[in-house]
Amino acid sequence: MSNYHRSVAHGRRAAQRQKKMRQSKIMLAVALILILSGVGSLIWMSLKTAAPKPTTNSYGAPALAQQGGTVTDFSIGSLAGGNIALSDYAGDVIIMNFWATWCGPCQQELPEFERLQKRQEERGLKVITVSVDSNPKNAQSFVKRNNLQLTALWDYKKRLASAYDVEAMPSTYVIDRYGVIRYVHKGYSPAEFKRIVMETNELLDEM
Repeated sequence: MSNYHRSVAHGRRAAQRQKKMRQSKIMLAVALILILSGVGSLIWMSLKTAAPKPTTNSYGAPALAQQGGTVTDFSIGSLAGGNIALSDYAGDVIIMNFWATWCGPCQQELPEFERLQKRQEERGLKVITVSVDSNPKNAQSFVKRNNLQLTALWDYKKRLASAYDVEAMPSTYVIDRYGVIRYVHKGYSPAEFKRIVMETNELLDEM
């Protein structure tokens, strides 16, 4: 074979080797992209799987009690002794009021609730008051001094208040006969209480 032919053959072999190298690099790059894409998909799926789902508080109340939410049962201690469960008043229209003895507006509002319950109790209204006082004796003294006949509970660890996302004193939740929170009120004023009375009357009229 002449030098010319040997040179041509050598050039062809070199070209083929370069072509194979380019193909190998392309295949390696494609494989790397596919691997990275697969890993990314797995990470994304794991993040979605690990995302926490909304849960209810152990007291049964929604984690964030809002207008339109449905309450579930809870049972906590009564200032009069023993435990009271929300289910004890199933089928009633319920006003649940969070209060404390150190709260001036609370002290104004509770006697109003006492009068409202006396007027509407036969129609199925139940007012539940939940004290968040650290010392139950303070709440007991206030209830006794004002001769309140309301259902008085003591949320001594403030778990129920936390479950209902109570941010202000007083906070009032108006619940219909089906356990739906229809209205939420933060704070107290005479005008605000009139709205509570109107809302309660509407819910008592509902069948």
